[in-house]
Amino acid sequence: MSDENKQILNEASEEEYVLSPEEEQRLISLAETILKNWEVTVTQIEVVQGGQMALVWKIHTSEGPICLKRIHRPEKKALFSINAQNYLALKGTRVPGIIPNKHGVLYTKHGPFLFVVYEWIEGRPFELTVQEDLEFIMKGLAEFHTASIGYRPPDGIPIFTKLGRWPNHYIKRCQQMETWKLMAQTMPEDPFSQLYLAEIDPFIQEGRSTLARLLQSEYPAWVSELKGSPTLCHQDYGTGNSLLGDDGQIWVIDLDTVSFDLPIRDLRKMIIPLLDTTGVWNEEQFHIMINAYESISPLTEKQKEIMFIDMLFPYELYDVIRERYVRKTPLLETELAEAFEYERIKSGALNQLIK
Repeated sequence: MSDENKQILNEASEEEYVLSPEEEQRLISLAETILKNWEVTVTQIEVVQGGQMALVWKIHTSEGPICLKRIHRPEKKALFSINAQNYLALKGTRVPGIIPNKHGVLYTKHGPFLFVVYEWIEGRPFELTVQEDLEFIMKGLAEFHTASIGYRPPDGIPIFTKLGRWPNHYIKRCQQMETWKLMAQTMPEDPFSQLYLAEIDPFIQEGRSTLARLLQSEYPAWVSELKGSPTLCHQDYGTGNSLLGDDGQIWVIDLDTVSFDLPIRDLRKMIIPLLDTTGVWNEEQFHIMINAYESISPLTEKQKEIMFIDMLFPYELYDVIRERYVRKTPLLETELAEAFEYERIKSGALNQLIK
């Protein structure tokens, strides 16, 4: 998807969640109620993020700012991630520390939601067009992965893992792309749908052949190896969830979606969408990112082969199609044509690396 259309979608999303003065005051009142569970002297409350997803407040206190957040996740998943963040913070990893409530508990439940208070981290987001920032953010991801090894949730809290589930994810997405062909057939006057029908089959086949290659690789063996000592994957790592702190260090924030998986899942979710914004395969940028990560956490050749195979799957194309048929975003056929072309370019580059 082009930068222009991504910006349009982002702006539309932001407009959708602009708070009225009444809504903002309601959220401030909610924060005041929740904060009674903590030993803090509040001087001011700012609503940082409102809307339907996670709610975030910046709480000014007599001892400096802190962060209050409503976790927009099912309770069991929230408890897995809250305890993961506490584990990392206590061992010195650069994630915001969790401030327990008056009862020494890491969260307070209010209605169906869990509320957590964190240290407030001052800093700036990374600019990924700057090589130094790009290398910094990849090194931060490697440090996060390395530090996460050893985490186990407390007794009674379910383990959330995606280890071994990639084949099912591939199968499901290929099936959905087949199903969307039926939807496209009902829209003969829609240029997007007609282009989809004309060109999608080779990409569905690419997805299926990627599944076969994954199963023939060392993927099953690596999954089996990591089950005894898994790595946490952030699942949503990037400029929005990392900061260059005022202390000159990288901080990883918003750990709500963490789960166990192969660390290269985060690399794929970071690298491939970034390259997609350029419309070409930027081999130099690709290697800068991987080399920066490996300067902290080296990968074996077999592990890199698994990563390249996973990157072959048409995830970005799938997301564009889902945007059109599931979220009903009015995308033009040019957006789909660009996605098809990027997948062709990406496939050629990655197949060379795998060979």
